[in-house]
Amino acid sequence: MFDYIIVGAGSAGCVLASRLTEDPACRVLLLEAGGEDDAPAIRIPALYGRLQDSPYDWADRTIPQTHLNGRRLFVPQGRVLGGSASINYMIYIRGNRGDYDEWHRLGNKGWSYDDVLPYFVKAEQNEALSDSYHGTAGPLRVVSHSPSNPLVDRYLAAAKEVGIPFNPDFNGAFQEGCGPLQATLANRARWSVVDAYLRPARSRLNLTVMTHAYATKLLLSGARALGVEYFRFGAVEQARAAREIIVSAGALRSPQLLMLSGIGPKAELDRLGIEVRLDLPGVGRDLQDHLHTRVRCEITQPLTFAPLPEEVKAAALSEYEANRSGALGSNFLEAGAFVKSEPDEAYPGLQLFFLMMLAPEYPEAGPPNRHGLSFTAYTNRPLSRGKVTLASADPLDRPIIDFNYLSAPGDLRCAVAGVRWNLRILYAKPFDDIRGEELAPGVKVRSDADLESFVRRTASTTWHPAGTCKMGNDEMAVVNSYLRVHGIDGLRIVDASIMPNIVSGNTNAPTIMIAEKAADLIRSCSYEGA
Repeated sequence: MFDYIIVGAGSAGCVLASRLTEDPACRVLLLEAGGEDDAPAIRIPALYGRLQDSPYDWADRTIPQTHLNGRRLFVPQGRVLGGSASINYMIYIRGNRGDYDEWHRLGNKGWSYDDVLPYFVKAEQNEALSDSYHGTAGPLRVVSHSPSNPLVDRYLAAAKEVGIPFNPDFNGAFQEGCGPLQATLANRARWSVVDAYLRPARSRLNLTVMTHAYATKLLLSGARALGVEYFRFGAVEQARAAREIIVSAGALRSPQLLMLSGIGPKAELDRLGIEVRLDLPGVGRDLQDHLHTRVRCEITQPLTFAPLPEEVKAAALSEYEANRSGALGSNFLEAGAFVKSEPDEAYPGLQLFFLMMLAPEYPEAGPPNRHGLSFTAYTNRPLSRGKVTLASADPLDRPIIDFNYLSAPGDLRCAVAGVRWNLRILYAKPFDDIRGEELAPGVKVRSDADLESFVRRTASTTWHPAGTCKMGNDEMAVVNSYLRVHGIDGLRIVDASIMPNIVSGNTNAPTIMIAEKAADLIRSCSYEGA
């Protein structure tokens, strides 16, 4: 018997396990479907690409996307201690003040920007920034890239030339502008939530971490959650919690687990023969993501890490392993921008990234064997909504994932605006002496219709699923502002699935914030409260 069972050792689960076990009288079981974060590539910033479609990744695919020419998109999600924080690009972005104020406006008391800022600060140990927006004593290491790559200077000069003001801190007083990106690194190595939160806590006698434990069902008695059934090494086992079950399995698998347990839309559960324990229509709905499109261009000078002969790559690895120096200590995403897609937007509708390599046009294609640059843009606040549903009542079946990208016409217009912003930056003077062939979209692709076709043909996910167990009080809400599941006692959801609207930026830092706040909510409320 435990006090709390946490399902999922990703960005939220690791934070919760650490914070809740600060009380030595609180017994916590942390269940993770994947294994230990022991792959060398997890530690090395430049090798995140090797972690996709690996044993450390769920390696999901969407169903054919109607508005993306019927393509099935690859959706990387971490299946390992640390979850996606162990396989992501390590970019530290919090989102915009307006995102959280909108959460509050929608009825989620306690989730305005002023409410959540202290939790961002609490989590953060920022080595470069120290003011009222930043923390310097938290567990999560956040750094600026040093030394900065000379290509970054070109990018920032180009962005400023096309009218984007310089902003030294996207997580500070305002978000709009171009500037350096910070990352969750320490000594030029990945610093995941395992490093920050879980590893220091694993020696505590009141924390049990169980890997390779695939949660298959929540154990309910009436309208109360009592425990978790899980599959481990060929056997079905159960664990029980005296206080709460906390589901932190992410925006794709948290709703899956609820539906497998009989909590979700009645018609769908009936169709699969699953006993309905609670008709909660919002479970799995409101799926959101940041859809990105890349401008890609060759360069005429060998200024990027690829292509290189294998012996040079081996030397780079040896250099990194010896003293953490060289190209492999970077995630190659050291600068970017936040810009408006339309002049009358209240705050930036687009996030731009400068990738110092020639990324593949399609995620499955592998890196091209030439020097080049990629300029990425994604829609910060998409209007399109998809869903996660069950393929069957078998818990080992993958969920059906349908982001329904570009179903809202405004998202396509915003995506085209992002391509145009990146083309302006590419053709600014600072790139004149190195700019080679424009590979995507191509110099003849400039009309709105052609760019719309380009987006439909090439756009892909940015790994940011959110919203499928949203927080709120309307008929489609799944949790309240305390993150308790409506209609079920002893059950909370803590991960990106609770976002009413996806934030304007990468979702890892916001998920950590959500878990930091949830830990306080859990500790401050008795079971009967809230």
